[in-house]
Amino acid sequence: MKGWSGAAPSGPESDSCSTLVQSRFFGFFLSSSVFPTVPCSWTLQNPDPRRYTIFIKVTKPTEGCMPSQLRIFQYESFLETTRTYLGMESFDEVVKLCEVSVPVGFLEAGKQFLQIRKGLPHSGVPIQDADGNFKTEYLVVGKRNPSMAACQMLCQWLEDCLSSSTSNRPCGIMQIPCQCWDPPPQLSASDGCFHNGVYMERCISSSNENGKDEVNAGWSVWGRWAQCSSECGGGIQTRTRTCQSPPEESFLCEGVVEEGQPCNSLSCTAPSVVGHCESRDLATTQLFAQCM
Repeated sequence: MKGWSGAAPSGPESDSCSTLVQSRFFGFFLSSSVFPTVPCSWTLQNPDPRRYTIFIKVTKPTEGCMPSQLRIFQYESFLETTRTYLGMESFDEVVKLCEVSVPVGFLEAGKQFLQIRKGLPHSGVPIQDADGNFKTEYLVVGKRNPSMAACQMLCQWLEDCLSSSTSNRPCGIMQIPCQCWDPPPQLSASDGCFHNGVYMERCISSSNENGKDEVNAGWSVWGRWAQCSSECGGGIQTRTRTCQSPPEESFLCEGVVEEGQPCNSLSCTAPSVVGHCESRDLATTQLFAQCM
């Protein structure tokens, strides 16, 4: 660890400048918002490493990046008594945050904590005038039965990661729980579980004697989208649905109760305004925020 003491993995980088993200399955941040000074740390906690995997996408800084300052780790656990992370593994050589020849880096992490640190430069290295701002997007994806929306995002990341990988710079994503190149299911309006362009997963359709659809077991139709959480800079809006099945048939309602989608992606005049969800051009991209 010689020469890297500015970001040594011994607990939060600073008690006054540390961010811990819990119970969130997707989002993004700009480094200027979570690293307003140095030393600082940003940590994402995996709710259950046996069931979920963390994936991140980092749009690297174009200037002012110092490898001795910016580090990426994953940890098995955190010992509260000594404020120390255990089972450390460095991802510096995987992401190569300051290597601008590949502007975007990807990473898959399977331990309980993923952490990005910005520390003080080691002795004798001047502080750069440029802020070295970069963007980090993250997904926490279930290893079994991941949502369709999460897979849409993750498959795009995998495609971009593989297209930029070389023998000296392999893709940081090794395995995903999605089938990315399978054709989408053929759906039709005649399907009783297809409503307003949305296919209701695990829905059982019933018909009366005239062949008209009656009330379906399983999920209800999605409600209206709520107001966007931010007027600019990338926000999120959510909508919910309810389970129409009786308790003994609750297995028909496996999946998410609430889902979100990005909104108001235009940048704000003030650079400090940061949204909570990623802006993308694909109107169909939706990420799920809460699971049953």
